[in-house]
Amino acid sequence: MYPYIEIFGKEITSYGLMAGIGCMVVFVLSMIRIKKTRSSLDDQLFFIGFILVGAVVGAKVLYQLQHLSELWVYRSVIFSSLSAFLDYFGQGMVFYGGLIGGCLGAIAYAKCFKINTVPNAEAIIPCIPLFHCFGRIGCFLGGCCYGIEYDGFLSVTFTNAIGGPNGVPLLPIQLIEAGANLITFIILISLEKKFKRPLQEFGLYLIIYSVERFIFEFFRGDLVRGSFLALSTSQWISLILLPIGFYFLMAKKNMLVRVCLNSAQPVTVYQGANMKG
Repeated sequence: MYPYIEIFGKEITSYGLMAGIGCMVVFVLSMIRIKKTRSSLDDQLFFIGFILVGAVVGAKVLYQLQHLSELWVYRSVIFSSLSAFLDYFGQGMVFYGGLIGGCLGAIAYAKCFKINTVPNAEAIIPCIPLFHCFGRIGCFLGGCCYGIEYDGFLSVTFTNAIGGPNGVPLLPIQLIEAGANLITFIILISLEKKFKRPLQEFGLYLIIYSVERFIFEFFRGDLVRGSFLALSTSQWISLILLPIGFYFLMAKKNMLVRVCLNSAQPVTVYQGANMKG
């Protein structure tokens, strides 16, 4: 594959490039959608900023938790210098950690400024699977998050992968998941006008993705990502998020939304980070 791409004489990772493109596309789309709310530009940028910080931190934390044994074995090398420390902790992210961290970022914003963040959150929710689609394409280009050995129709064989085996026919699970995320994005966008209660769309997203991820994990070939009782960390998280998704979708009075995102407050007083009074 193409783990590195040269742009203007500088070599960058293809995953980083796809993640960057995904961020830009989702940021523009989110800003366009958030404009329909009554929030100011400051509110929009601060809200997205809180989510991004939470997502990056969450994705990194969950990755490190899944690799604690590696951290312990190579601790003398990892902590030998600042550059070695940054190199190690700069690598690897887990989507579920980013999703959870992003949600905590949104909650932190709501509590920090004591405002109703539901309208902005609903504008961003469909963008989550769209960004994930770009990310999985980046995984495919870099060769990480690869599938099981498979030499049938549409199998792929990496020759220059940095995160997976080379010379072995594999199932392109990254592209399958990218396609599934793109379909999820289309479904959410198509159905959003049918939702009548706060964050029902988020509930549907959690249901769709938790089911998808639980199934896809059986076809992953990279086994070093945490496991317990024959299930991966992501499968256990999927089992936890599935009923939460049904709660968001079905509950007539969603106390989680009210408590976490201050949905009881009227949208018309949405001031947020705009503290100019």
